[in-house]
Amino acid sequence: MLQLQADLHTHTIASTHAYSTVTEMAQAAAETGLRLMAITDHGPASPDAPHLWHFHNYKILPRRLSGVWLLKGVEANIIDDQGTLDMDEKELSFCEWVVASYHTSCVSFPRESVRITQGYRKICEHPAVDVIGHCTTDAFPCDYRAVLSCCKEYGKLVELNESSIQWKAGAMKNAREVFALCKQMEVPIVVNTDAHFSGLVGKIPLAEQLLSDLAFPHSLIVNLDADRIMELAAKKRGIRFSGAYDN
Repeated sequence: MLQLQADLHTHTIASTHAYSTVTEMAQAAAETGLRLMAITDHGPASPDAPHLWHFHNYKILPRRLSGVWLLKGVEANIIDDQGTLDMDEKELSFCEWVVASYHTSCVSFPRESVRITQGYRKICEHPAVDVIGHCTTDAFPCDYRAVLSCCKEYGKLVELNESSIQWKAGAMKNAREVFALCKQMEVPIVVNTDAHFSGLVGKIPLAEQLLSDLAFPHSLIVNLDADRIMELAAKKRGIRFSGAYDN
């Protein structure tokens, strides 16, 4: 049985097709036994994204809520085949954790494998990006081996997304290929829920079964240990997981 210590892709009501507040999400994370949660509402190219001030104002949130450490981040949109994000360097500087994902509502170019592969390879070079989000759907075909090679080279975590493998066409089949390759290539991953409702935080039954079927090594699942994530965030962005705003 996998016991996540961190869920690093979640949405609050700031993304208007989600249904829970930050407080509700943190309470659910605590009840599930998580030590760390990243809030990653959608970047501005998404139709339901919050205003940019949502990210600017992260400073008012506590570092810890309901006993769960918070990373205040974004699911930024990759908007072309050059790895361009919908937030620039200044805007991303307000965020402590960046998931980069393709969404059909945010791209207008033909979704051909060669172009999607190029986009993913380019986004791996982006210094602000921490995680490559839900890269297993049929909507965005790519050369998985080439993309994973870049992820490993540039230190990007590859996401196994519970919501995606449950709801998105082809995602489970493709995930078997992707994470078999991650195992073979020793590419570190994170297992996230992409929860849009508090009751789903930290719950990964489909992902857990998939990884069990693959005999996937726990040493490559970075968010089984919250300390590994906090060390990454502290080293990259100077975040202190302590201070006057703990509660």
